[in-house]
Amino acid sequence: MSEVITPADDPDLAHLIDLIDILPPPRVAKFWGEGDNSIASKLGYRLNEILSGRGRADDVDYLAVYVLKCLGHGNGHISQEQITEHLIGVGDLPAAGHAWVEDATRTAWTLVTRYSLPRWRGIRSTPGRAWIGD
Repeated sequence: MSEVITPADDPDLAHLIDLIDILPPPRVAKFWGEGDNSIASKLGYRLNEILSGRGRADDVDYLAVYVLKCLGHGNGHISQEQITEHLIGVGDLPAAGHAWVEDATRTAWTLVTRYSLPRWRGIRSTPGRAWIGD
């Protein structure tokens, strides 16, 4: 897939960007970390490509993977408690932080499988082929 993908093209991508938007802005180092290896810089590069109309499947995939790795369940980077504390406009409601992580994880996984599955499948291009007898 080499075509450009925008939030207008994919409602799941638009939803994930909306979810990221209610987290602190990238300049809040207390939340995102500092420097070129901060989570904000990793997400920001992909978001910039997508939001400027240059996003491709790899950008969407990497954005979704970063959300899973850095903001999803059981990650070692930004905990659900930190997300709860920093959600904009929510006021430190534990249920909101839990719901954010659930929703972001589910949406990110949907995007990863949508844009990566053909590459993961590789030579087994027919879905379920491994389960069909020879």
